[in-house]
Amino acid sequence: MKHYIVIPVFNDWKSLKKLISNLNFILKSSKKFQNSVIIINDNSTEKINISLKKFRNFKQIKIINLKENLGSQKAIAVGLKFLKKIKEDCIITVMDGDGEDNPKQVRQMLEMASNNPNFVITSNRKKRQEPFLIVFLYKLHLFITFIFTLKWISFGNFTSFHKNNLNSLLSNNKSWYAHSSSVKKNCKMISQYAERKKRYFGKSKLGLTSLIEHSLRVNAVFLVNIFFSSIFYLILINYFLFFSKMLKIILSVIVITYFLSVFIIALKHWVFDLSKILRYIKNVSLIKAS
Repeated sequence: MKHYIVIPVFNDWKSLKKLISNLNFILKSSKKFQNSVIIINDNSTEKINISLKKFRNFKQIKIINLKENLGSQKAIAVGLKFLKKIKEDCIITVMDGDGEDNPKQVRQMLEMASNNPNFVITSNRKKRQEPFLIVFLYKLHLFITFIFTLKWISFGNFTSFHKNNLNSLLSNNKSWYAHSSSVKKNCKMISQYAERKKRYFGKSKLGLTSLIEHSLRVNAVFLVNIFFSSIFYLILINYFLFFSKMLKIILSVIVITYFLSVFIIALKHWVFDLSKILRYIKNVSLIKAS
């Protein structure tokens, strides 16, 4: 069976080459699967330098070059839409290229996806090796998402699944917002747990503003849930809780501001459906094994 590893990349080619090297070693004894890498080049400004000369355990590396920088979530959606055209059965693994998704876990997730074709295998984070502030903000994001959506989404892009799941995953526009919450909303899941590793090189290019927007995009998938939750919390705060008038006003403003923020982000990234997103592909280059 074919196995495609989908990796969105923006300029971080050094980390990507190390990841591919690690995957090449980890998957070298895999006889059941024919492994290939699909790189979604998110309109990088740095020169691409990828070769299969040292990575002989991959049949091919295919680079999908985008016309503009879309961000990792939309890049993944384009990659999955591209793979939907493939007629043969295959397993798809989505992961980040910076090394934080542990490549050693790929074999286990691959086998589970093969044995459970109607489920998406997710890698949930047990521990994050990041600065305290980032970990705190991530925990806050999990908590806020849960109280407004009743969904606990403790996994990111790192997933493996049979091609069968693409119909559900791409059945609406949710992948355009965030891959993780799209999986949560559209698919049945089996959760695995692993420590989130350190980046191979450098620091994340995402600033605080980008992290907040990503959190809002994750929540935008559940905008309807958040609308009704916000109404519930406003009623609870103003009619059933014995708070001071000032505290009621403050809490009400927080709830309303949060809903409006998610609503604005939902409008900003809204797309009617995913049928035309392949127009963002500039070209596709193929590197075959020598």
